[in-house]
Amino acid sequence: MSFFKKLTEYLFYLFVFLLPWQAKLIWRPADTNFNEISLYVTHGLLILAIICFLIYKVSQGNRRVRINPVWYCLFGLETFIYISLWFAPDTLLALYRYLAFLVGLGLFYLLFEGAASHNYEDSFFSKLNIIYAFLSGLLIQAVLGIYQFLTQSSFAFKWLGLATHDPAALGTSVVETITGRWLRAYGGLDHPNILGGLLVIGLLLAAYQLAKKKMLVGVRATSESIFLFVFYFISLFALFFTFSRGAWLALTVGLIILLIHFIRQKDRWMLGRYIALLFFSAALAVTAVFPYYSLVFARLGAALPLEQKSLTERGVYLGQAEGLIKNQPWFGVGLGNYTKALADQKGLSNPTVNEQPVHDVFLLLWSESGLFALLSFLAFVFFLIKKDRREPFAWAILGALLILMLFDHWLFSLPFGVLILFFVFGLI
Repeated sequence: MSFFKKLTEYLFYLFVFLLPWQAKLIWRPADTNFNEISLYVTHGLLILAIICFLIYKVSQGNRRVRINPVWYCLFGLETFIYISLWFAPDTLLALYRYLAFLVGLGLFYLLFEGAASHNYEDSFFSKLNIIYAFLSGLLIQAVLGIYQFLTQSSFAFKWLGLATHDPAALGTSVVETITGRWLRAYGGLDHPNILGGLLVIGLLLAAYQLAKKKMLVGVRATSESIFLFVFYFISLFALFFTFSRGAWLALTVGLIILLIHFIRQKDRWMLGRYIALLFFSAALAVTAVFPYYSLVFARLGAALPLEQKSLTERGVYLGQAEGLIKNQPWFGVGLGNYTKALADQKGLSNPTVNEQPVHDVFLLLWSESGLFALLSFLAFVFFLIKKDRREPFAWAILGALLILMLFDHWLFSLPFGVLILFFVFGLI
């Protein structure tokens, strides 16, 4: 049965490498991707890896295991999400999102039970190999994002899930100044904020790995260091070109938490390397900002109409979420049915681009699946943080993730976001 163990490993590394890509078959199209039903290539790879993993586990016979409290919390979360399906106006969409959620749980299971930082012989995957696979796939996204911003154009390629983005078209994410509309970096993702969030996770993982490397012994160690440096500085540029305020803030918080971690380690060489990395990061940021300072001021300020509209809409979304929660506080309006519920309130048969999820994962979860689902999720995060084998970079990743969850919705409103969420939880 070692064949299934190796097959699981290779399938999973391939899945992680392709994870940042959006190749999918749209089964039921919709005006927004929150309401479409699609089959993702990465979902298929992950399901195959899970099946191989379970076959190998069963072949090894029964083993007594201690059930971690995180599994009780996840069972509660899954149960209340399932109950919310019965309140969904669009049952098919809710069922699809439920199945996508179960795939996310399967991803967490693979990482939680099959990955290890050390003792690789007794595990399925090396976390270090997983990180390098993820960063490799993300690096291509970063290069593509830089190309999109510098050329102010993008190209479509359906086999990789790439779409065209025209800065002159309404609905395209841009930075608007008196000089015109500037296309933000999308990469191959649905929105620049999603690319920004992924880059933040990748940058924090790379920063930690760079700081802890002490000696460059051998070809592999040297190659890994070169790759990490290339990834870090290219991704830092790409992150700037997303003009995602939430991602900028998340990276800042994550880097500060990492600094605190290295100070507490009392390893002056590791701390020195990290401070040097922060210095060069700041220098690179200044270099990037200088030619585009007007775009930065426009994005951070609220003087221009587009930015005022963005801030106003966020307030409206909070009010809409409050209304849905008051109407269905215990079991929600149904998983994936947030915008459908808003459309129903307006007397519309289907949601339009004007109906958007609240930009807060916690409120979105409460709105769609109820209070008990939210409490189960918070308990899951609590016990995950308390687990004995928590990674050293966990607090930095969680701090950045908290910012992303408080100021955006894609980590729960999209099937892709659910995979990323459980991928990060599994890594830490």
